[in-house]
Amino acid sequence: MISDRDELRHLPSPESNFSESKWFSFYDPALDFWVSCRIGLEPNRGKCNRWVVIAYRGRVVYHDLAVNQDLPASEWTDISVGGLHFQTLNTMSDFRLQFHDVALHFDITWRARTPVFDYKDCISPLPPSLAAEHYEQSGIVTGAFGFQGASVAINGFGHRDHSWGVRHWEGFRGWVAFMAPFGNGSYLHLEQFNEESSGLTRHGFLHHNGRNIPLRDADVACEIPPGREYPTRFTIRLFDNEGGTHDFSGTLRLTSPILFGRCHVGESYGTFRDAHGHETMGIIEYGFTI
Repeated sequence: MISDRDELRHLPSPESNFSESKWFSFYDPALDFWVSCRIGLEPNRGKCNRWVVIAYRGRVVYHDLAVNQDLPASEWTDISVGGLHFQTLNTMSDFRLQFHDVALHFDITWRARTPVFDYKDCISPLPPSLAAEHYEQSGIVTGAFGFQGASVAINGFGHRDHSWGVRHWEGFRGWVAFMAPFGNGSYLHLEQFNEESSGLTRHGFLHHNGRNIPLRDADVACEIPPGREYPTRFTIRLFDNEGGTHDFSGTLRLTSPILFGRCHVGESYGTFRDAHGHETMGIIEYGFTI
């Protein structure tokens, strides 16, 4: 069971590829603004990595992956790597996210919209090469984005995860993840993995009427046009653990690839639609190994 203590760093297991990471993605639909940022710690190697992707008005204005950085000694409550700073304001609910570069910066307050979902509550366990200790949460963001001498106010939605354990980036044939809030207070989160040892598995939850409901299964279809590596459209049908069925479809607006060796991680955002015609913006992550 996840506790407040799990917001802190964890004692690593002896494997060299033990990893612990925190990832935040957030966006303001009215401004067509989106950020994906992550700090990954590799304590048994004494190294860490971080990525920052920023899109504004339909194009990527910043993209950087920094690997083999020195491992910080600080806790997750106040940690910085390569200009990216995560600060915990209230455990399991509120965070300050900051990034500064020569030409742009952001300063964001991330506040929880849903309770944390512990992936141990999934119907099936996560694949063993995925840092299998894992929780997710949906949030609301406010703050400011500075670009080319101008500053704009940010008001939107966010998503986050915290994971730890053995992580083998190239142990996957592929995966896809979907995260989206809807105006009635609900939220969907689905991840589908195709891992060498476990095969195809699906995990996630729906947040509805104030509760996190684990998913039992899902049908996922992604449309990848000829000559493209990443999907442009998708349809998903979710089967929750209480007998409900939920249909969604959508279109990816923009994808920014991040490469970890042979593993391609396509960070994306786009439009989601439910079966009643309601639309929202959300996050899509599509990965594969070559």
